[in-house]
Amino acid sequence: MRAPVVVSLLLVSLAFPLVFADPYYQRIGVMTLIFGLLATSLGILVGRLRIISAGHSAFFGIGAYTSALLSVKAGVPFLAALASAALLTGLIGLAVSVPLLKLKGHFFAMGTMAFGIIIQMLLLNWESLTNGPNGVPGIPLPALPGYVLATDRSIYYFALALLILTLWLLQRLYRSPIGRALVAIREDEIVAATLGIRVLRYKMLAFTLSTALAGVAGSLFAHYMAFINFNSFSPAESFMLLAMVITGGMNHLLGPLLGAALFTVLPEWLRELQDYRFLLYGVILTCVLLLRPEGLLGEGGRLRPRKASRPAEKIGSRLGWKLRWKRRKTPDARTTAAGSQGAE
Repeated sequence: MRAPVVVSLLLVSLAFPLVFADPYYQRIGVMTLIFGLLATSLGILVGRLRIISAGHSAFFGIGAYTSALLSVKAGVPFLAALASAALLTGLIGLAVSVPLLKLKGHFFAMGTMAFGIIIQMLLLNWESLTNGPNGVPGIPLPALPGYVLATDRSIYYFALALLILTLWLLQRLYRSPIGRALVAIREDEIVAATLGIRVLRYKMLAFTLSTALAGVAGSLFAHYMAFINFNSFSPAESFMLLAMVITGGMNHLLGPLLGAALFTVLPEWLRELQDYRFLLYGVILTCVLLLRPEGLLGEGGRLRPRKASRPAEKIGSRLGWKLRWKRRKTPDARTTAAGSQGAE
């Protein structure tokens, strides 16, 4: 993405809580950033690998409950609870990815959806740990060393800094050999495997990173809301996340953010239609898939890898590919034509 566009978006984001001083609008801004971070985590799987996780809200809930329980029951500081939520969610994602990633296509989506239902039932019925349907109240506000984020504006800027750091790291990752290996797997797993790319290992890496980021978003959500229960992490929320990623543009780094902003702000504008919220989401997603399958940001904003300036052999060795490339020398068209005329 071009530098002027990035600078403009950054300035608008920084000015938002100053221009809209009403706590209502600032709350919408905070929720947009949290769901933007969550949708970005899902975008790693959908955009880079084209695999559909229909239970991503489960990892969102694991991160939220981990951070909330550590803070409420053990008195763990916010930053330590945030790191613990990311670590535990990532480890669970790594463990779950071993059997799930052996499934293909819609079987993988069904497997992740089943996992999401299992986690929601655990959050509901494991009353000794999660307090069951009553949820976890009294979650402390986010706090940095020596400073409590007690206002919506301060939490907004913290969430914005966290999101910017995440986007910067993901951009570096996508432009690295790991990112190019993920694209190769997305295009054709068999060809990627013949080039020496360990397909399952890279998929597990992407899945673990995606779930860890979902845990970070869950932790921030729990401490901002000060109360959570199992209803916030249902499979229906997973489908809403998928709608965010697909609508905004799965191939664009900022596509999930655009989708998160749309699906967070739109219900606030249409409060009279709250009972038809998911119907509205379905209509929007259907229209996008029919009219603009690449998402609202379109192909023009796709995050492309840098043009290769080295021969294929050097790029392959940099990626760790073991296969030796053999180039076939094809005759020039003019030489072929001249030879055919001479034969005549």
